[in-house]
Amino acid sequence: MSEISGMRRFALPTALALAACDTPPPPQRHGPSATASATAPPETPAVPGSVAPAPALAIARGPRLATLGHTLTETLVMPRLAWRRWNGLSWQGVADGLAPLTPEPSADARGCPAGMLRVSGSFVLDPDGRDDTDRVTADQNATCTFWRTADHGDNGLCDRFDPERWRARVAELPKKQLDFSIDRYEYPNAFGELPLVVVTFSEAQAFCKQEQKRLCSENEWTFACEGEAAQPYPYGFERDPAKCNISVLGPGPTKDMFSPRTTRATARGIDLSWRGKRSGELPDCVSPFGVMDLTGNVDEWTTNARKHGRAMIMKGGHWGPARQRCRPATRGHGPFYLRYDQGFRCCAEGPK
Repeated sequence: MSEISGMRRFALPTALALAACDTPPPPQRHGPSATASATAPPETPAVPGSVAPAPALAIARGPRLATLGHTLTETLVMPRLAWRRWNGLSWQGVADGLAPLTPEPSADARGCPAGMLRVSGSFVLDPDGRDDTDRVTADQNATCTFWRTADHGDNGLCDRFDPERWRARVAELPKKQLDFSIDRYEYPNAFGELPLVVVTFSEAQAFCKQEQKRLCSENEWTFACEGEAAQPYPYGFERDPAKCNISVLGPGPTKDMFSPRTTRATARGIDLSWRGKRSGELPDCVSPFGVMDLTGNVDEWTTNARKHGRAMIMKGGHWGPARQRCRPATRGHGPFYLRYDQGFRCCAEGPK
């Protein structure tokens, strides 16, 4: 299927999307699903690399993308996970057969749409009152007490920052008020599901738009991560791989993974490289506003806050050894950039 024809099926109504699914969820080889329908008939085993057969009604209470009306093109069972291809183009690992997570903690949405959290308060600006420079990052870097890398710049890895020095600097810097809603989890924003990956910038925008949302700006994403204290990590001042899914080594992509991105070779390559976690699997990877998995796991598309440069910005870093802090960003990727460890989340205006 071409990418153009896949996109034509992007916004099917829910009922039609469910009926049009080429294959519903894959067989479960690791125990009962936490999200499967209580009335769904048993699924039949599948051979790795094959398409998994199952009754269409089995996804009625399954993946959130199906309930939103997106088209499940196929499900391919690979050695480590099964992979669903949505709208012909993007991929999501199937978490149904994995061990159940602890119950999802409650969160205060404060008037935001379902599944979103309120982010409201004072966002730290640079000394000139601007939000479109890297000067705050540079000031923060100056308070690092232990660098893991020789690079002490935006993408360097700092293990520890001096909390008192940084708090004193933050107190001197100007602020501006931000008030918006943000998805609690990486898209599709569903507790216990794996994030959707292999998504271009414009496709991410379209997914958010279908829910009457939008991609977060880089400043919104940053503020949701660091809070009013502008702390380096969502959880504080020390880099901690026990809290978020970071510093995890794994094999890289195969050469033919995305040429095109809709084949069994794609699913096989993602499955080989995948080291991502389910939304909510790491309860300590939480920001001061209660937003989960902002650093590590999958890199996230946001929109540029500057008046120049590419429109698309990546924030948060993936699971490998990377920046994985709240402030730094990657600005060099273009509109067709695709990776197996790259996704997004959505934002919306704050309650009036």
